[in-house]
Amino acid sequence: MTSKNPSIILVRPQLPENIGMVARVMHNFGLKDLIVVSPRDNWLNNKSINAAKKATKIIKNIKVYDDLEIALSKFSYVVATTNRRRYLEKNSSNNFKYIKRKIIVNKKTAILFGPENSGLSNEDLRLSDIIFTIDTSSKSNSLNLSHAVTILCHKLFELNNLNFANFNIIEKDYIRKQQLSKFLNYMFENLENKKFFTPREKKESMKNNIYSIFTKIPLTKKELQTLWGITKKLNK
Repeated sequence: MTSKNPSIILVRPQLPENIGMVARVMHNFGLKDLIVVSPRDNWLNNKSINAAKKATKIIKNIKVYDDLEIALSKFSYVVATTNRRRYLEKNSSNNFKYIKRKIIVNKKTAILFGPENSGLSNEDLRLSDIIFTIDTSSKSNSLNLSHAVTILCHKLFELNNLNFANFNIIEKDYIRKQQLSKFLNYMFENLENKKFFTPREKKESMKNNIYSIFTKIPLTKKELQTLWGITKKLNK
């Protein structure tokens, strides 16, 4: 079976040299697609280019977005990486073989990494399907951004060489995040009109809970069409 590598997405990275080192390690392990969301100004400089070493092609082809939702629009499965405890109803795992199977059955997968100082926020995690944690010592669980990417890239490289023939893997026709966002934004607008979000100070946490409901199990296009039909019928 041919290898199937995801895109790496860096959300609000702060150090240009970390972006360069991420490009370098991706090149080491055969990954090519690097996306950066809301980087600092002038991130493409001597520090990032020098840190990339032989991966200049990757760093010069980086796709840059100002909005994470737009950056995720074409993906059907999103893995978020964080070692911080989150009070969210999200699937989580530290078993990368499980993650690899999900990568294989989805057409396009992204792996998210948060900013160096704070990691991914709850809002960043909304469209993610699962949270992956890297096992570390309990005395020190904070990893440098480029080191965390290195671990994931190496795991992908190792597992690409395993035999998945006995897994009976069939690629699913799961929806892209753009399609899910469109449906949820329509639903949020109607819920807003019905004054569902009360009290107002809990609106964002309520939205987070709704996102969690719809990302626990990947939806097929047929299932989403059914949800659209139900929602529009109820609105009438």
